[in-house]
Amino acid sequence: MRRLAGDQRGSVAVWVGVALTIFIGCAGMAVDTARGYMLKSRLSQALDAAALAGAKSLGTDNVEADITMFFNSNFPAAELDAVLDGPHIVQNSDTNTVSVTANATIDSTLMTVLGFKTITVGAAATAVRGLNGLDVVISIDMSSSMCMPCTKIEAAETAAKTLIETLYADPNPKSVVLNGIDYSLLNIGMVPWSAKVNVRYNAAINTATYNPALNQKLMISPPFIHPRTNLPQDHVWLTNVSSVRFLDPPPAGWTGGVYARYIDDYRAAQGSTPAVPNNEANDGDLKLGYGKFGGKDWLAFEAIPPLEGEPVGGNWSSSEGAFWDGKSKNCYQAYWNDPATDPTPPTSVGPAPSYWVQANPDQGNATSNECTKLITHGILPLQGVRDVASKQLVLNAIDGLYASGSKPDGNTNAPQGLYWAWEVLMSGEPFNEAKASVPFTRTQAIVFLTDGEITGENGDAYKGVFGPGTGAGTTSKHGKISGTQNNNLNNRLKQLAANIKGVDPAKGVKIYVVQYDEPSTSLKALLQSVATEPNAPYYYQATDAAALQTAFKKIAASLSVLRLAK
Repeated sequence: MRRLAGDQRGSVAVWVGVALTIFIGCAGMAVDTARGYMLKSRLSQALDAAALAGAKSLGTDNVEADITMFFNSNFPAAELDAVLDGPHIVQNSDTNTVSVTANATIDSTLMTVLGFKTITVGAAATAVRGLNGLDVVISIDMSSSMCMPCTKIEAAETAAKTLIETLYADPNPKSVVLNGIDYSLLNIGMVPWSAKVNVRYNAAINTATYNPALNQKLMISPPFIHPRTNLPQDHVWLTNVSSVRFLDPPPAGWTGGVYARYIDDYRAAQGSTPAVPNNEANDGDLKLGYGKFGGKDWLAFEAIPPLEGEPVGGNWSSSEGAFWDGKSKNCYQAYWNDPATDPTPPTSVGPAPSYWVQANPDQGNATSNECTKLITHGILPLQGVRDVASKQLVLNAIDGLYASGSKPDGNTNAPQGLYWAWEVLMSGEPFNEAKASVPFTRTQAIVFLTDGEITGENGDAYKGVFGPGTGAGTTSKHGKISGTQNNNLNNRLKQLAANIKGVDPAKGVKIYVVQYDEPSTSLKALLQSVATEPNAPYYYQATDAAALQTAFKKIAASLSVLRLAK
């Protein structure tokens, strides 16, 4: 035993065996740690891709399917011989995020000598949905030419419905709750128009009849000066059929027409001789909302009394004056806008109010020019289109444009069609459906369709002051607008469009324009200047129903691109 204890032969082999175990364990740690890092990297990359795919699908039924598909494509578990726990998916509608986590386990190699049989790694990824909202107002010309033939308005209905269906079919979510606030991501409104706009609610959302007994005063403090009568006033009026304010209570029988907030102070007295420059600052027809514009308090609108601005019908009797016996009745404006040399108006009509600005005598206004008719179709404020029912409501409003007893009528007053579309689109009174600000990117757009040159007439929104016929769009007898351009309806439309598009058209409201069934080159130049850009996808000249359908499809495609999630 003493000899054995002192014998050192074979001791190296023992130490080598012990050392090899340590060396193999250390090598295993290096190798298996590298494998673990590679596994975690692949897992993280797969989860990142899956989270991004899931975020893009938020608000749809495809979130989990898309996450699983992208995860499996980027993390082939069989190739890595990994055992997976996940992916686990958490959707948070309040923060508009999707979180994905997973664990992966593989067998260790050399580390087994140290007792570590497996390696497990975990990873997580969170992605925020890049939301893009869209508010769009469809502004449709409803002048009488849109029913010459009536297949034109039917084609316009079809094209508008195609636009709505296309936007609704976009895979983006229709609504989202952020910080406890419910947002509709697709909002659609409509403004039908002709010589004037009917500001009553569209029948698709409100079929009530105007009832003067339901009028309500809205007190204004401090008092303001009535822009027409120049008298102090401490209130405006609200009706039961519109959210629009009125300077005076609309009379019984009012059907929804309103005048443009235009003073026409180019002339200080009756006649064609200019006495003072036109003070454009006093006009509110190109400005949004309520406010003090120049020296005028435009805190409400003027209702168009039926006898004053609508067709009357019937014949006058001798009691109205010998000259009028048996002659056809016309609206009051037809007499108030007559040259001074014409006979005294019928007794019941009486002279024009003191604040009335008579049209230039040589612009052709005469007692034979009956007032142009108001269309029966009201405004559809922005509607959140988030499900089949809300989409159908908007489609019903479009369908109602051409129905028995409600076909297009009146002249073409494009400035008012575009103006009221702007009012509906933007936040603030008279329409408050659009949110002032949203925590995501939002596109605001107007789709504007017209089939003719701008025309004027007694009873239009400008009180016939620009005269009748297509000359109302191009006359130069009303001073200047913007300092250099002649003040006429064409240039008022151009200035209004510039105001809507803003200083930077790339960032302002988008205006899409369709010139339908009208080959006029002068109209084309005018409408191209109105559009955001003078070519597709912002301007189209549609010669027939098929071309109109194509134009609206391309506009829908352009709007859909603007809604793509980022």
